[in-house]
Amino acid sequence: MGPQAVHQDDNARPHRARVVNDFLQQSGVNRMEWPACSPDLNPIENLWDELDRKVRSNLPPPRVVQHLYQMLQAEWQALPQRIFTTLVNSMRTRCIECQNSQGGYTHY
Repeated sequence: MGPQAVHQDDNARPHRARVVNDFLQQSGVNRMEWPACSPDLNPIENLWDELDRKVRSNLPPPRVVQHLYQMLQAEWQALPQRIFTTLVNSMRTRCIECQNSQGGYTHY
């Protein structure tokens, strides 16, 4: 990612665990300050949801981690480009809605 990259997460407990903090600090990763109760403007959450639905629709479900890993990779590769484009194009509206709600609830 390079020395100018900045890591952003959503302040979920697993992302803020001491072991994660220690790893990021030792690795020299710059972390963006992000308010704990900020609205979720990160469209990756929508992608995770889509990927979850695709994987869960596979029958039989994966029984071992390696099979799950392979399934996740295959489904990620199969996600249509239009999903990514739509999410990127929604960022302006997401930000406006967040500003209009003064940082409160948005429909995203």
